[in-house]
Amino acid sequence: MATTSRTIGDGWLSTIFAQLLDEKYGHGRVPGVRKISADIAAANDGDTISHGHVHHILTGEADNLTDRTRSLLARYFGKPPSFFLAPSQAGDDHDNLVHMLAARLATFDSAQVAAIAQAVDMVTAHQDS
Repeated sequence: MATTSRTIGDGWLSTIFAQLLDEKYGHGRVPGVRKISADIAAANDGDTISHGHVHHILTGEADNLTDRTRSLLARYFGKPPSFFLAPSQAGDDHDNLVHMLAARLATFDSAQVAAIAQAVDMVTAHQDS
């Protein structure tokens, strides 16, 4: 089933996603979500997003992406990962960047936080010398 027969959401992500699919496959020739998911896997050495998530992106039910999904879509479409940032995330406003970083760090486990702290210490020590 082509996406042209599906309900496409009106959010920023569903609009961009539908446009990219039209560019990739040709207008009116976009395959169903299972095929899109399989093609994402083929472009990403077997790593993919579920066909259900593809559906949610197309219908506008998903309006943001994880870093992993953003990376998979970027490789699939040949775009930089930043292409898939929400308009509110794409700006380089300092406060916005701080909030994005804080939200991202909140998902890390203690070992990941320790590794980041070690890297910061190494950079700081290098700058001090």
